[in-house]
Amino acid sequence: MNYSDLIYDFNLYLCERFGYRNCCSVMHNANGICVSVHVGEMDLYIRFWEYSCGVGSIPDWSIIIVRSNFKRNQQENLKDLARFFKEYAPRYGYKYLCTEDDDYKYYQTLGLKLIHRGFFRQYNYGLPLKELEV
Repeated sequence: MNYSDLIYDFNLYLCERFGYRNCCSVMHNANGICVSVHVGEMDLYIRFWEYSCGVGSIPDWSIIIVRSNFKRNQQENLKDLARFFKEYAPRYGYKYLCTEDDDYKYYQTLGLKLIHRGFFRQYNYGLPLKELEV
């Protein structure tokens, strides 16, 4: 998959919402891409996975929020980010929004359901984008 349009849309969202231009750092891997944003008031790390091979019970074509920290209005900004994914991610084939080892309890803010209970208290949560109520 060519990720340039997805990255462009995500950068545009971040610019319009927070005023930061071209702030995404992208790393390609075998499953998809990982995007990091560390500027001003935000610290984001998000995985866009095409294939998960069932790891952590995360379905294929998932967006995985690993870290989404905002200095102000954490819950409001997290919900806004989820709304962006709900609207734009299906254009690129993504069907699920998940969290991985969610110590920050993003799942509570987003209403995600438990999909994996691992050893050592690793819990993953997820929901189809179309079922997301944000």
